[in-house]
Amino acid sequence: MNKYLRKILAGIFLISCGSVLCGAPAFQREKGEYVIVLSKEASPSEKWAAEELSEHLSQMTTKAYPVTVENGALPEKAIIIGEGLSTRTLGVTADFKKLGNDGFVLKTVGTQLVIIGGRKRGTMYGVYELLEKLGCRWWTPSESTIPKMNRLEIPKMDITQIPKLEYRDMMYGESFSAETRLWYARNKVNGMAWEDAEGMEKFGGRYLVSGNLVHSYVELLKASGDELKPEMWALKVGKRMIERQPCLSNPNVFAAIVKSVVRKYKDKPELEFVVVGQNDNSDYCTCENCAALDKAAESHAGQVITFANKVAEEVEKQVPGAKISTAAYEWSRKPPKNIKPRENVIIVLCTIECDFAHPIATAVNPENKQFKEDIEGWGKIAKKLLIWHYSGNRDHYLMPNPELDALVPNVKFLADNSAVGIFVQGTHAGRGTDFSEYKMWAWSKALWNPEVENSALLKEFCDGYYEKAAGPVMRYLDIIHSFGRKNDYHLGRRAVLSAPFLAPEIICEAEKVLREADKLAAGNPTLERRVRHAHMAIRYVIAKRSPSGRLWTMLAEKPGKPELSDLSNNLALTVKEFKIDKVNDPDEIGPFLAWLKDYAALFTAKGVPVPFELKGVAPNTYSLIQAGQMDKRSKWWEKMAGATDGWVCAVPGYGGWVIGHSFGKNEEIVPGKKYKVFVRVKGLEKSTEGFAFQCGFYFGKISKNSISNKIKASELADGEFHAIEIGSVTFPADGTPGSFWFDLPRGGSLTKVFFDCMWLIEEKK
Repeated sequence: MNKYLRKILAGIFLISCGSVLCGAPAFQREKGEYVIVLSKEASPSEKWAAEELSEHLSQMTTKAYPVTVENGALPEKAIIIGEGLSTRTLGVTADFKKLGNDGFVLKTVGTQLVIIGGRKRGTMYGVYELLEKLGCRWWTPSESTIPKMNRLEIPKMDITQIPKLEYRDMMYGESFSAETRLWYARNKVNGMAWEDAEGMEKFGGRYLVSGNLVHSYVELLKASGDELKPEMWALKVGKRMIERQPCLSNPNVFAAIVKSVVRKYKDKPELEFVVVGQNDNSDYCTCENCAALDKAAESHAGQVITFANKVAEEVEKQVPGAKISTAAYEWSRKPPKNIKPRENVIIVLCTIECDFAHPIATAVNPENKQFKEDIEGWGKIAKKLLIWHYSGNRDHYLMPNPELDALVPNVKFLADNSAVGIFVQGTHAGRGTDFSEYKMWAWSKALWNPEVENSALLKEFCDGYYEKAAGPVMRYLDIIHSFGRKNDYHLGRRAVLSAPFLAPEIICEAEKVLREADKLAAGNPTLERRVRHAHMAIRYVIAKRSPSGRLWTMLAEKPGKPELSDLSNNLALTVKEFKIDKVNDPDEIGPFLAWLKDYAALFTAKGVPVPFELKGVAPNTYSLIQAGQMDKRSKWWEKMAGATDGWVCAVPGYGGWVIGHSFGKNEEIVPGKKYKVFVRVKGLEKSTEGFAFQCGFYFGKISKNSISNKIKASELADGEFHAIEIGSVTFPADGTPGSFWFDLPRGGSLTKVFFDCMWLIEEKK
């Protein structure tokens, strides 16, 4: 039995169930049991809440809890849902203006319990609060803990809860399903990932906004029906940025966007606000008028807020009470010096540049310090702030992402600094990402109550979800967060395999404790599956490392070298169990699993696959990376005869750093050393003209270490694989990782190049 539930309810025996609606027995109504009394004035969400309460209590006690509509007489024991005749008879009232849509009151009067709140969602949230106090937990959209008890006993209560954040939302791959919409309602998330779906009225609908909180300029311009002339678009480097950003000082842009905003309000008068914000690029206008606004404001927010204020003023004339939002995002994030947003302009501030390994409140690194200054600045001039926040690793959905130390503290910091709503952009393109079960649950709890304690929340989840395997899982989380607790480093929205928290010694220790968790879960299929998902991230890292590299060498010593085929099978099973569909944003997971299965079979049969160019070369003198072991881009992986491990990355012919890998001291290189770099490739066409591909190394600000090379098509003209030396690179002595990039130049003579593998050989002095 879980310790934390013992403290909540004495005598409760826990069961784990895939859904709270499963396996309900036939129920028997007994004398002296509670009756659920529903207000005659009940809203759709209050009616739904009565059904949910009846169903849950019946499962908990195997007794019937009928729902009756109030008729003036109250039974001996009653749970009264919704304000009405019964609550007035008992003298229980509430300040519904203060409660708003989502606040509620739980109050006992003798043997009666009253649950009243905002008609839209508040009473429903009060019912779910009662069920949580009775021990119910909805961990994930598909897995819950429902306690068992002999008899329902309700303690004295006098509770009022009003959420500090009026808007609470998140977006994960799991978000877009009926079961998750129900989970959102049960955990008091009111944004519903912006989705309007059939049947949502029973959950009180959603916090209704038009759009995605930030990006809407172009959509609004097009929706106006006006002719969009070239001069209406932003001017940058002497060119009009067609359909990128508008010129915000152009009167025709103003007229068109006002028309669209008013139309949106006419179509949906119940909107909280309409989004009037920049598109997702940096092509802001630099025309004379816009530049003057920015200069006066000492920020590009000058043109943004000036425009938003004009739009908000005109829209309010046509639609009294109307509000709009606009973004403080990337180039517009700095608060303007000389202008304030109107009272009906909501600022949506984005944390995209922040470090998510450390709480923003501590402001250790430059990114978090600057954001802290910016939010404090906006808080002084804006009536309302909403936050677009971030969670997860977009480059490796299955990799560990040690962000839990900052997760809850950041919600508190944002709520303490004028935020009235938070939207969390999680790993929205894929399901079942690293530790997503806890992250979604923890976000819901922190968004409802930003004062919740971080470590207590994590312990509650681990004890309830992993049960007897909770100890090793929590030690694993301590291990994977250990580097960040000792070091100041930046964990952004993208982390790669050279990340410092993936050092071999850390991965080895993590693998050791997760094997303990596996053993403790053995024999319990539910726990085996849950722990298998927790183990997924470390298995993924090990699978992406060469079996002849540093990590595998250390694993052989302690806790023992894994079987690559077992890793492959366990990852494939986890993917199936949790319906994981992406390996990163936006690549499908299928190619990764297929490559890993083939690579494991080849390794088991013949050892580490090596290109013929390295036959006879001592393995400890080079670092070999297959296409499948690189950071990206798995959507172009395909099988091919003649490739070292039977797979290539088929790189298409358009510009951009389409594939790459970050080399760091964790695995492949030694800081301060110089290496010759080779790639093994072949072209689709047998061309002798122009260039086939280009590649190189990039070291950020340490430009003297960077290299770039273009390879002529004639070197691949025979249509065979070739090992090509692209140059030498020296890795900085301070351990700064180097990013290898590879693409096809615009105007090149090949439409596709097949990348097999690459290797680095140390240059001896």
